[in-house]
Amino acid sequence: MNSVNFKTAKNYTSTFVRAFIFAFFFLVQVKVHAQIVEAGDNKDAITAPQTSSKIVMPTQNVIVKPAEATVKQKDTEILRAIRKAVQPVEPTNQIVILNTERGFVPDKVHVKKGEAYKVHVVNINMREKNTSFIMDSFTQSHNTVFATEKTFNIEPQVEGVYSYQCPETGMQGQLVVVSEEAPVKKRKLASE
Repeated sequence: MNSVNFKTAKNYTSTFVRAFIFAFFFLVQVKVHAQIVEAGDNKDAITAPQTSSKIVMPTQNVIVKPAEATVKQKDTEILRAIRKAVQPVEPTNQIVILNTERGFVPDKVHVKKGEAYKVHVVNINMREKNTSFIMDSFTQSHNTVFATEKTFNIEPQVEGVYSYQCPETGMQGQLVVVSEEAPVKKRKLASE
């Protein structure tokens, strides 16, 4: 097979895969939307497909129903995952991190688990005008050129302390993820 035919076959394959994924998410969205319309304003009435477990023994068939609490939990998790896939959350929380000659400002950021955040990174370091910003735990790695802004979204799901860093300058900062119930430390205004 020559290279032109190979490229053509590769393009058709990738187009088919994209079309399949689009069709799948479109159908899921239609199904979720139909359930929402049927439920009206009662959001609790939306249910995911019911599941049941069958355990087959060599001598007889036995049907075992899982506990109601776990089925409802799983259904809620499935529905939440479908909604998130169909309608991604646009972050309303915003974080600005400055890369300066003396390090990151702020060098410690507190966020809540499960909330979406839009992070803006700006390099204002006069000595190092072309640096990197790396947040490995969230698979974020960006080139930050002097006086330009890099923006990306994160949605922390696990509590803990994560680092962000600039390898060229050796500076580090911390992203502290707290539970949804815990109060987040608010930064004071510069005027205070």
